[in-house]
Amino acid sequence: MEDLLYYKDLQAPLTRRPASVKDDEEWKKMDRKAVGFIRQWLDDSVFHHVSTETSAQALWKKLEALYERKTTGNKAFLIRKLVNLKYREGSQMTKHLNLAQSIINQLESMKITLEDELQALMILSSLPDSWETLVVSLSNSTPDGVVTMEMVSGCLLNEELRRKDSGSSTLGVFLMEGRGRSVKKDVKHRDSSRSKSRGKSKKDIECYYCKKKGHFKKDCFQMKRDLKGKTKEVVESTGDATTSIVEAEPLCLQCSGSSCQDCVDTDWIVDGGASYHCTPHRDYFYTYSAGDLGVIRMANSDESLIVGSGDVHLETELGKIILKGVRHIPDLRMNLISVVRLDDGGFTSIEGGGTWRLLKGSLVVARGRKCCGLYRTKAKICGPSVNAAESDSMELWHRRLGHISEKNLKILVKKKVLPELSGELPDMCAHCLAGKQKHVSFADSEPKRKAELLYLIHTDVCGPIEPKSVGGAAYFVTFIDDHSRKVWAYSVKQKSDVLAKFEEFRAKVEKMTGKEIKRVRSDNGGEYTGAFDAYCRRHGIVHERTIPRTPQQNGLAERMNRTIIEKIKCMISQAGISKQFWAEAVQTVVHLINLSPSAPLNGDIPERVWSGKEVSYGHVRVFGCKVHVHVPKEERSKLDEKSRECILMGFPHEEFGYRLWDPVNKKMIRSRDVIFVEDQVVGEQNPAESQVPQFPPTEERLYADDGPVETTADDGHAEEEVGELIPDEEMIPDAGGALPVDVPPVVEVPLVRSERVRRPNTKYSPHEYILLTDSGDPKSYVEAQSAEDREAWTAAMEEELYSLQKNETYDLVSLPKGKRALKNKWVFKLKLDENCSQPRYKARLVVKGFSQKQGVDFDEIFSPVVKMSSIRLVLGMAASMDLEVEQMDVKTAFLHGDLEEELYMEQPEGFVAKGKHHLVCRLKKSLYGLKQTPRQWYKKFDSFMMKSKFQRTRADHCVYVKRTEKMFTILLLYVDDMLIVGDDKASIVKLKKELSESFEMKDLGPARKILGMKITRDRSAGQLWLSQSEYVDKVLKRFMMDKVKPVATPLVGYFILSSSQSPSSEKEVEEMSQIPYASAVGSLMYVMICTRPDIAHDVGSVSRYLVNLGKVHWSAVKWILRYL
Repeated sequence: MEDLLYYKDLQAPLTRRPASVKDDEEWKKMDRKAVGFIRQWLDDSVFHHVSTETSAQALWKKLEALYERKTTGNKAFLIRKLVNLKYREGSQMTKHLNLAQSIINQLESMKITLEDELQALMILSSLPDSWETLVVSLSNSTPDGVVTMEMVSGCLLNEELRRKDSGSSTLGVFLMEGRGRSVKKDVKHRDSSRSKSRGKSKKDIECYYCKKKGHFKKDCFQMKRDLKGKTKEVVESTGDATTSIVEAEPLCLQCSGSSCQDCVDTDWIVDGGASYHCTPHRDYFYTYSAGDLGVIRMANSDESLIVGSGDVHLETELGKIILKGVRHIPDLRMNLISVVRLDDGGFTSIEGGGTWRLLKGSLVVARGRKCCGLYRTKAKICGPSVNAAESDSMELWHRRLGHISEKNLKILVKKKVLPELSGELPDMCAHCLAGKQKHVSFADSEPKRKAELLYLIHTDVCGPIEPKSVGGAAYFVTFIDDHSRKVWAYSVKQKSDVLAKFEEFRAKVEKMTGKEIKRVRSDNGGEYTGAFDAYCRRHGIVHERTIPRTPQQNGLAERMNRTIIEKIKCMISQAGISKQFWAEAVQTVVHLINLSPSAPLNGDIPERVWSGKEVSYGHVRVFGCKVHVHVPKEERSKLDEKSRECILMGFPHEEFGYRLWDPVNKKMIRSRDVIFVEDQVVGEQNPAESQVPQFPPTEERLYADDGPVETTADDGHAEEEVGELIPDEEMIPDAGGALPVDVPPVVEVPLVRSERVRRPNTKYSPHEYILLTDSGDPKSYVEAQSAEDREAWTAAMEEELYSLQKNETYDLVSLPKGKRALKNKWVFKLKLDENCSQPRYKARLVVKGFSQKQGVDFDEIFSPVVKMSSIRLVLGMAASMDLEVEQMDVKTAFLHGDLEEELYMEQPEGFVAKGKHHLVCRLKKSLYGLKQTPRQWYKKFDSFMMKSKFQRTRADHCVYVKRTEKMFTILLLYVDDMLIVGDDKASIVKLKKELSESFEMKDLGPARKILGMKITRDRSAGQLWLSQSEYVDKVLKRFMMDKVKPVATPLVGYFILSSSQSPSSEKEVEEMSQIPYASAVGSLMYVMICTRPDIAHDVGSVSRYLVNLGKVHWSAVKWILRYL
């Protein structure tokens, strides 16, 4: 560091201010530059110790005090380190010399100077016996017997190069374990044997390996042949009952010290010849016993003590393994796993193909790969805190009961519901920290709880929750009985589903108790007004609504939502599962809350107060833990495994069997033939990532005072539910390998009478082939008002209403008798420009035209759009003839069409005229959502073009041409998007002006993007390109193919598709029906039609199997996606 400061000419601030620097500002600037330069080289752990120092001199002194203390202890430590320094055979000599020089430099900084000859002798003494010939040769080459560091360094580096060239260095590892105390070296015998051998001629020398005369062991050709191919030899030694394991591959010692980036010292090397597991790290041991257990002997005859043994617990990516009897050898350079010991422990080690697998029965618990000639595996060390707890420990039951408090645990023990628990809970566990925060509570102003069941029900909605559950739910609604404090929860896709869930809840609880709900207390949210309020009045239920924006008046439900949210965060953090499983966690949390003591009940349990029966905890296990599930023989072949690894998702409180998630097959199953491993989790994603779903603040509420909430589903599809209790091991089909679909956690009986699991429709509407909406746009008015950018969405809605009023789209009138008013909804879309820099918030008021009746509300609905081939043809002409290409957009195009039928519509949601709630909208012009709207707009525009003397082409009725002797203009119409192409700029400008006078237009200038296709043009070269890269990216992300490895061809030869590959059994048909095959093929068709004719043949092939697809057909579609 000091040299760097000199190099940057910043060394002056380390000492006193030089006389040459007289300017104070210049000196401060120099001092500050030195401080900044030093800090940028400091590690974070070091920086925190010196962060308060503002001058270079103070900073330097602080660093010296921290890391260069000139104490007697430090001096003795460095001397001992230099004396004990040993060169390891096979390592780089340069690193060895640098290490020695580093120690010598540190001693010199402490005023301890070693003479040059002494330094050289210490280096020579650090060499192993195999270098003794060099030492003798070096001493004989100096007449006066004096050696220098320069001489020694040069000789050692040259000898290293020579050995590498000749390959004479033997870098094997010999592990030798004595059965008793440490075995001392027979130094006397070894020295005598060496002295005798020096006097012999080479022909009298006997090889220690092959026992033949005439060469040394290091030159033995037989040994080299035996060791070729990285073989391992187990040599049984006589004498003191020792076992030597020989590793003949030279890289085994070089790996951790070489330049290999994949090998680290914390890896565990799988050794097929080692007698015991070995590690040099004391902190790896879970249990440890110190003692002299023998020695290990290296190939260079160096010996190291085995100073202890114990158990090491390893956590691999597949599970946990316990290595018993691990030897602690501080001088060992690597961690070794003995295959022999694994075999003794009932494990099976399989090597081959560059990979290593460790099996316990049929389960793979660890795996590794070959690197530098050795099989290595990576594993984390588990300390005592992460190992399995005792079955009666307080920590385990804390996790089993959804991170219940210690106080409530002790209540359960006192009531003798749980056995005596050992241990204590920490002040706050890591997962509690992930989910719980302190909050200033409001004063308790609520009256005492009601005297009977169902007298008062508290309810509240929590959401929207990001991400949505895999079934599409974004909210959950809770119902709480005031007397028993028992809670029920239902996950819903939208707030308008609250009434339907309340009807299910009411039917169930009234049937169970024989009592009726008398009062319901809720906030003033839109989901509790309108239809919900009317339902309560019809059934004689008093609906207590709080004052807007006073959540304290519904405190019980608000606090319950907070409790549920905190517990969900804790449990998802603990389980390490995907955030999309929050709906499953809600059901588990609610069940555990009902089994936990409640303070308003004076420690009693809600489930016991509700049912009047004692509760049982025998079924409770840790949520998200690993579960081994028995696979019935009907679902496996003779050679298939009988066990499957799953994740616990729910308990059998209202259903048979545990609710489990199969992460391999992406299915939810139920089974009672399970084995729990409660101290292990499987996890659905990287635990380092955020595991906690994003919940809104529990007290943040939205109020829609302008009208009731629409009860019709936005997308026209009802949420699928399980209609009955499912028997053991019955599979609930999911959406296939890549697209899991959430199975709703609620298992109440819905209003369906069929006993089969309903199969969702796989045929999608045609517009889905074009529009892929994977954005987070609001799905309803209420959701838009709860968004962070609600002001922008409100402005977009006001702009839309302004356009409606400007175009005189409707009048407010009373609804005539015999007529009905169509419902409407808001549709939101966030649009980006080509650079994704200027977002545009767009809101459309859409009539729910699906309720229209043909012959009454409409007659003809057909409306043409320009063909994609016409667009390509005209753009090709523009490129070759150097024509102008302009683009325009019609604002609220559908509002320009004149209606021919008498239609009425309810007032727009959220914008009901004050004092005019009883009025409806008499539509004068067409509106989005009406079935005849596109046709009426086309008729209006076609009439305008005919008046402007344009001619409609026969081949494409959306291509208009105007031609004179001097110029021609072409207009292409796709609903409200226009391309104008011509050879005369003035004529195009004139047409734009005429269009703007008749319609509300937006001039987009030169065309850059049309129908999702990006237009890039080089007019000087006469070239024009069309690209759909953004659309293709959306398609790939939607089908989870954006991170797969691409391929070079659309389909390869082995994809020979036929109808014989379609499912043959009902079960297979059921499974394949969940795959969005039609949607994926439709997306590919749109790409093919627009810009990618190279996939036309293959898309045609896969499109033949839309009705009865098989796994091979789906694989072919995914292959085409990989090609894109």
